[in-house]
Amino acid sequence: MPQAGVPRGTITRASWTSSAIYPGTARDYWLYVPQQYAAAQPACLMIFQDGERYLRPAFNANFVFDNLIHRGEMPVTLGLFINAGSPGPGNPVYGGDDNRSFEYDSLGDAYARFLLEEILPPIQAQYAITSNPAGRALCGYSSGGICAFTAAW
Repeated sequence: MPQAGVPRGTITRASWTSSAIYPGTARDYWLYVPQQYAAAQPACLMIFQDGERYLRPAFNANFVFDNLIHRGEMPVTLGLFINAGSPGPGNPVYGGDDNRSFEYDSLGDAYARFLLEEILPPIQAQYAITSNPAGRALCGYSSGGICAFTAAW
């Protein structure tokens, strides 16, 4: 939850509509930038699969970042909250028309390449982000967790 006296970061929503790795898909993503960010000091980066969900009241990840960064319990960290692409083949078990299962449950390098080659370069052109692997993280739950593990592997 937001706490009094804690500087609040900004969240910018954008859409990615052209992917060579996942052709025909589009997706929304949100970039959280803490108020303490300064280009002179490269920031850490945390990527959230199913990104929009982490900005909802059940998680409030942006407020958690605000509070921890303010207290010095977490380094200055940008948050990339990215959704799965759509349309796609859906999930044969749960239905739907998105590309989530295809992107998140596949055990190849496609999603890692998607992040490294398509999504991150324009963000890194605008913000100083550390190249130190210890300052980068991916997270997710359920299939998003599988995706994070596979991409990190």
